[in-house]
Amino acid sequence: MGLSAAMEIGRNGLSVYRVATEVTSENIANVNTPGYSRQRVIFESAPPTTANGFPLGTGVRIASVERYYDALLQQQLVTAQSTQGYDTTKSTVLQQIEPVFNEVAQDGLGTAISDYFGAWQDLTLNPTGSVERQTVISRAQILVDNFHSVSKSLTDTISTQNDSLTPLTADINAKLTSIAQLNGQIRTTELVSGNANEIRDRRDQLVRDLSLQIGITFTENSDGTTDIKYADGAGPALVTGSTAGSFSLTINAGTGFYDVNVTPPGGVAAPVAPAPVTGQLGATLALRDTVIPGYLSQVDALASEIVNRVNTLHNIVTNPLNSYDQNGNPGGDFFDPANITAANISIDAGITGTGNIAASGSAVATGDNSNALKIAQLQNTLTMPGNTATFSSYFDSLVSQIGLDTMSAKNTEAQDIAFTKQLTTLRESNSGVSLDEELTSLIKYQRSYQASSKIITTATEMMDTVINLIR
Repeated sequence: MGLSAAMEIGRNGLSVYRVATEVTSENIANVNTPGYSRQRVIFESAPPTTANGFPLGTGVRIASVERYYDALLQQQLVTAQSTQGYDTTKSTVLQQIEPVFNEVAQDGLGTAISDYFGAWQDLTLNPTGSVERQTVISRAQILVDNFHSVSKSLTDTISTQNDSLTPLTADINAKLTSIAQLNGQIRTTELVSGNANEIRDRRDQLVRDLSLQIGITFTENSDGTTDIKYADGAGPALVTGSTAGSFSLTINAGTGFYDVNVTPPGGVAAPVAPAPVTGQLGATLALRDTVIPGYLSQVDALASEIVNRVNTLHNIVTNPLNSYDQNGNPGGDFFDPANITAANISIDAGITGTGNIAASGSAVATGDNSNALKIAQLQNTLTMPGNTATFSSYFDSLVSQIGLDTMSAKNTEAQDIAFTKQLTTLRESNSGVSLDEELTSLIKYQRSYQASSKIITTATEMMDTVINLIR
């Protein structure tokens, strides 16, 4: 080994520490880039050579450029974000519904029910009074309007959830396609011994973003690609290598809503199975098909029971010899018996004026108030299914349920956010860029570069000395 070997060691050092400086500079430049994982240069001794029978080193070389990556943290983040996506979507929608049932800030359906039966109570004090009779009709119309309003709000929310499936599935498909494309780029790059660390970061970020929208599992393959499956290991594949599956929507003829289908890579479309239970997609379907319809069915049950109970007393057919209007005529239905849901409840067409209100229990005693009293007493009677609640207490229970559901969803969302934040902090501590560390490394590599340069300078001076001796 001669002076030329020393110069070669110095030259290798210059090249190696230049690359190390570039990697450090890349880390510093991406300190605020979402999903970026800091990288480090792995050094190793260059293969030794033999000089005068002794093995001598030939300097340093770069073994690889690695990124700080924790597969377990990635899996935990994916799982946590699927749960967070579900709870956040549910919390957001319930908070939009809650004001519809805010009986404190506004006169809503609960007040309308109380006022309607209160008007019947006032009518018992003056059965022939036109003002009192008109108040009954006015309060009935207000009650009908409130039922319509609540039903429309809930129905519109259901429709909004259904419509939101279109952009949601389109965004999911775009992410699946991007992940598959990045898989292909990673595999191609690493086949020619290239560095695909930053492409891996972008793909891993997309996987985490995808997990907010739908529950997934992923498998990292030896060729650098990541396969993704829906929901769990038994679910259909969504990404296999560089091929992506997709979600599609078809209109269900029975419900008029979208059915969600999935097409595996290279496969055919089929209904999603099992049904999504996590992520934004799972929450959207649960809200559309279960949660909000559950509230609406209770409002419908309340409207139906009010119609049936009032009509039973107001119609002489169901209340023989005890239902007469102001003119001594037999009473008919007060509410339209064909419309007994919150969406279409209405006052019966036979109620054409105040004289048609059957407040009397006698055909000849127009001042009798016995029937009006029976209807007024419905307010405090256990009338709801199972005779377990009054109209008002049943509605109050529904309001409380929605309030508790909303509060629970908000608390769960806050817990999810805190847990995800903790995992993100752990990831940042492991994979995030620390400017202090990078600046320290930058100084270290700068000094190493200067030292390698000094080796070349020293070898040059020694060579000059030898040449001068020859002269």
